[in-house]
Amino acid sequence: MSVIVELPSDINIVSMEWGLMSFDLGNTNADTGSTQVAVLGPQRRTCAIVSNEREEDPEVMARWRALLHAMRGRVGRIAVWDVRSPEPRGTARGVWTVAAATPAGATSVALTAAGQNGRTVLLGDWIGVHQESTGAARQLLHVQADAVVQGGAVTLQFEPALRVSLPAGAVVVWDRPTCLMRRTSNETRWKDTPGDFQGGYSLDLMESWE
Repeated sequence: MSVIVELPSDINIVSMEWGLMSFDLGNTNADTGSTQVAVLGPQRRTCAIVSNEREEDPEVMARWRALLHAMRGRVGRIAVWDVRSPEPRGTARGVWTVAAATPAGATSVALTAAGQNGRTVLLGDWIGVHQESTGAARQLLHVQADAVVQGGAVTLQFEPALRVSLPAGAVVVWDRPTCLMRRTSNETRWKDTPGDFQGGYSLDLMESWE
């Protein structure tokens, strides 16, 4: 049975290497050099998470091991957030809700952000939609342009496009928004030096909503 675990906030992470995997099919005309690209599926986020090489705190060692065991190899999924940017760079906070139903395929959304007039959402901020979902609806979206809340409303531009429509009133999450990821390898290893340290914990992940 598939399980979902949360990325802990109390483990030491040296680096997170984010990426995007595209599933595009390209074709080049041998005579003219012209190219065509067909999109075979939506992009999926990738993330490589690496621990301290030398971890000396037994409690942190235990938390890393617990996380790796809880994922049950490639069966389980993990809700991943950007540990470097858990909150927006912009100043808008409070509760953000969708002002009007927004269809799948959209790359912008109108929000109601009561009490946030004059506050900002900045390019590079993360937002999350359908964060309660265990399927394709949950997305981690990247804000593509600066925006200012005016009259309690703001419109955000984002990528990638929505996979699932957003109903009016749906909550948009700015505090540690996540996407669901699955391990790309079957093997887990870490280095153990008795009486000294453990290290080398790592996770290679790709977004998975199946």
